[in-house]
Amino acid sequence: MTTSESTPRRRLKDTSKTAVLVATIRAVHLRWHDPPHIFEDTYALQMLTPFWHAVAKFRPLKWLVGDVLLGVYRPVYPAVVLRSRYTEDQLVEAVESGTEQYVILGAGHDTFALRRKDLADKVRVFEVDTPNTQDVKRQSILKANGSIPANLTLVPVNFEVDRLDEELEKAGFDSQQPAFYSWLGVTYYLTPEAIRDTLDRIAQLSAPGSRIVFDFKIAKHMMTREWRTLCEKMEGFVARRGEPMLTDFTPQSLSDMMARHGYTEVEMMPPEEQQKRYLADRTDIEPTAFFHFAQFSLEPPSEEDAE
Repeated sequence: MTTSESTPRRRLKDTSKTAVLVATIRAVHLRWHDPPHIFEDTYALQMLTPFWHAVAKFRPLKWLVGDVLLGVYRPVYPAVVLRSRYTEDQLVEAVESGTEQYVILGAGHDTFALRRKDLADKVRVFEVDTPNTQDVKRQSILKANGSIPANLTLVPVNFEVDRLDEELEKAGFDSQQPAFYSWLGVTYYLTPEAIRDTLDRIAQLSAPGSRIVFDFKIAKHMMTREWRTLCEKMEGFVARRGEPMLTDFTPQSLSDMMARHGYTEVEMMPPEEQQKRYLADRTDIEPTAFFHFAQFSLEPPSEEDAE
């Protein structure tokens, strides 16, 4: 895998191309999937462009676009709703334990601040994304809600020239207080160098006790032949549209890398655990075998390490 000299400054991911697709998946799940829903995004439909709004709203168009034209992308569907559910479950636990800052990296059309008004007085939300995506997002929020929620700060970051840590602090992020980070749908589009650079910036910015949840693509040798074929088809599809998937991990290689950057593993969530925790005996949804979830924390050094 080759990288350029500008890799460490590379964007987390310009979600302007994919944010609307993720929001469409969340809208489709709530509108067309039988309850109980894995994840209920009651604002997703209002975040969509007219075309994608129609795709999510009308079954024949959903079938034509989602099942036929974009059929190769179907494995992403369960991954999107499952990773959203897992992340917000962990976030709520963190908020209940006293964490008061939530940073969404590559936020796209995330609607947490709109949906969870019950937590508005408990957590401040920082949505980080590219300026063009943030412009669209601001208009969507105003249309759907009438105003920007008081606890939400949109943080536009040009990842080619801006520093994530500096822009967050300018936006009012308190580096002395623990934060919860979500980083979904991003790592596999980045080079290893860009991932490590982002992890370092988060570690330098964040107080002990902060946590991060993200999804990652596992190495192909860990997949069955069937899932490897599906993965390769999806990789080809996104690469032809200018967003190649660049990085994968084994659980061990990920844990080792995170440890080198000061992170302690809290939990790995492979597909079988996703099934057990959220799907039980359901057969209508199958976890995507090549996407795992992970949660890591930034812990204070032990007395032994300090010595």
